[in-house]
Amino acid sequence: MRVDVAGLRVEIAGLCILADARLQAATREFVGLVGPNGSGKTTLLRTVYRALHPDAGSVAVGGDEVWRLPAR
Repeated sequence: MRVDVAGLRVEIAGLCILADARLQAATREFVGLVGPNGSGKTTLLRTVYRALHPDAGSVAVGGDEVWRLPAR
């Protein structure tokens, strides 16, 4: 399924962790997240699998907003 992340912003305890993050991954496409420690890689992934709620932006899987999908 296609994953689309657009304009993602995540703040934790008033500190901006991610700002305007974007990602597109098509079906059967391998994507690697590369960056230095503290750059927001894990925060981005936690937001994609709904462990964190973004303050702005959207995360869609298969065209559906992840926060509107059932947890399963």
